[in-house]
Amino acid sequence: MYSEPPDEGRLVPPKWLDQAPVTRLLLALNIAVFCVQLADLAPRGLFSPFTMRQLLQLGASYPPATIGEGRWETIVTACFLHGGVVHIAFNMLALWQAGPLVERSVGSARMGPMYLGAGAFGNMLSVAYGWVTRVAIPSVGASGAIAGVIGAALVVGWRVQGWRGPLTQAMARWLGLLIVFGIMSNLSGASIDNPAHIGGALAGAAIASTWRLGYRYSAVAERVILGGCGVVLAICIALVAWHDRTDPFAPMTLNERTDYTRQALRVGRCRDALDGLGAVERLRAWVAPVTSLRTQVEATCGRGSFE
Repeated sequence: MYSEPPDEGRLVPPKWLDQAPVTRLLLALNIAVFCVQLADLAPRGLFSPFTMRQLLQLGASYPPATIGEGRWETIVTACFLHGGVVHIAFNMLALWQAGPLVERSVGSARMGPMYLGAGAFGNMLSVAYGWVTRVAIPSVGASGAIAGVIGAALVVGWRVQGWRGPLTQAMARWLGLLIVFGIMSNLSGASIDNPAHIGGALAGAAIASTWRLGYRYSAVAERVILGGCGVVLAICIALVAWHDRTDPFAPMTLNERTDYTRQALRVGRCRDALDGLGAVERLRAWVAPVTSLRTQVEATCGRGSFE
C-alpha cells in the first residue's frame, strides 16, 4: 500500500536504507563498477582521466555503435559507469536520498524494474538525440536512471500527499536541480547528457503513474521480478564482454577506426584495411557513406578485395 514512510520529521531518518534492499544493491553495484574503472586506470595513475576506449570496453553507450552495430545492451550497462569521482558522488547522493522513498513506499519489486527501465529509456533518448544531431559522444552514468527514481518519487508524492506535500516538493527540487545543472554545465562547455536525464525522468514518472494504489507483490513474485532484472543485467554485461573478446573494433570510436584503417593502408596490410573500412562503415552508415576512405582502400588494395 502507498504510505508515507515514517521519517520522524526528517526527509532522511536513521536506518534509511534498512527497508530498501534494492537501493542498497544499486549503490553497491555502482560503487563496485567504479572501483573496477579505477583499477583499469592503475597503469596510468588513479587520478588520470578515463579514456573513451576504457569506457567503451566497460559498456558505455556510443550512439553510432548502438545503432550501427546493434549494441543495445550498452543502454543498460552505461547506467552503471561514471566519468569521475564527482560524477558518481552526486549520483549516489541522489540515489541514497530518493531511492528509499520509492522503494519503501511501493516495494522492491517495483523499484528494480523501474530503475533499469528508466535508465535504459534515458539512454535510448540520448542515442536518438545523437542520431538526429550527428553527435557521436559516449554516454555513461546512473543519472538517467536516478532521474527516473526522482520522477517516480515525484509521482508517488503527488498521489499520496498532493502537490504541496514535503515529498513532492523535495523531489521537484531535486529534479529541477538535476536538469538546470545539466543545462548550465553544457552552456559553460561541459558535456552533460541532458536527453538521458529528461528521458529517465519521463520514464520513471510514466511507470509510477501505472502503479496501482494499495497493491503489493507477493514475496515469490518479488523474487521472480528481481531475479528477472538480474538476468537482464547479467546478459547485458555478458554481451559487452563477448564483444570485447571477439571484436577488436568494439572499444574504438569512429575516429580511431578511421585512423586504424589508414595506418593499415600505409603499411600495406590490405586485410586489416578492409576490416577497418567495414568497421568504419558500420558506424558511418547513420551519417553518410565513407566514399573517400573506400576509394583509398580500393586504390591501394584493388577492387577485388571487396568481392
